[in-house]
Amino acid sequence: MRRLVLALVASLGLTAGMSLGVAADISLTENTQVTLSCSDGHSAILYVDPMTLTNLVADVQAIDSSGTALSCTMDTSSIDPTSETTEWTVYDYNPSNQAIAPRKSPNSMPATTPDNGTTWQFNFRPDIYTALFTTTDPSVTGNLSGKTLTDIISAGGGSGAFASQHGGCDACATVRFYFRSPCASGSSDPPPGPPVMGVPPAGFYTQFWWSNPEHMDLTTLSSDVITAQISDPAEWSDWDGKPALDPLVTAAFYRATQCVQAIGLSFGGGSFFENGVTFEYATSPPPYETFSSKFSEASP
Repeated sequence: MRRLVLALVASLGLTAGMSLGVAADISLTENTQVTLSCSDGHSAILYVDPMTLTNLVADVQAIDSSGTALSCTMDTSSIDPTSETTEWTVYDYNPSNQAIAPRKSPNSMPATTPDNGTTWQFNFRPDIYTALFTTTDPSVTGNLSGKTLTDIISAGGGSGAFASQHGGCDACATVRFYFRSPCASGSSDPPPGPPVMGVPPAGFYTQFWWSNPEHMDLTTLSSDVITAQISDPAEWSDWDGKPALDPLVTAAFYRATQCVQAIGLSFGGGSFFENGVTFEYATSPPPYETFSSKFSEASP
């Protein structure tokens, strides 16, 4: 199963000492947000410390001067930890579908809460693919060992149908749990060889995790609740599609659950967990198709 920027990862070919968040245990208070976009149409958003950012800049410069067909750009923004929002944020692919960006301005229709933070909701925008719906709220991130994730999900209000970007199945669209943990670093497969989907920076794939198989099919609304045990390796797979039960990544998975930087939901279709979902309106909105999420965590 492919995730996000597999073509990018294979092309980067970073060394273990120059990987994204591998050489050091990145804390939960990184001060730079990086949006990495490449000409092959893939994108990723990371939060990095100064040393990791320096290494990443050097790697991107090497790609752009390599003479290959691939080129990449980086957009960075400094984050003041005292002012960083912990609200739930929607990330959409831009109109060219080559990068993802958060909805921040009022015109972008950001997520809102009708009940002071218990439930969050957003509207699907016409012809825009939504990739992620996440939060960095300290009350639901950090060490989540043993937690049970639950999300009461609903969608409705619009006239039309859901679809995922780039196909992957017959117009299907799914939503599932997702979390990011830059301090987790796993090995290659088999050591010291390349993993299934190509050669990444060492440990890059094990910083990103999706609940698998737990998900909800938005096209049928077959379930209004999804639940996952965050410390159960049988319920998760990484960016490379490798199940957390695989002995090569199990230790990295457990480490990831102890150092979660962002958590929430991911939208995709078929075997693509984050290629983005849109709502194809039969008539121009309003009314909009509204997605509602009531996310919670519980201890054993």
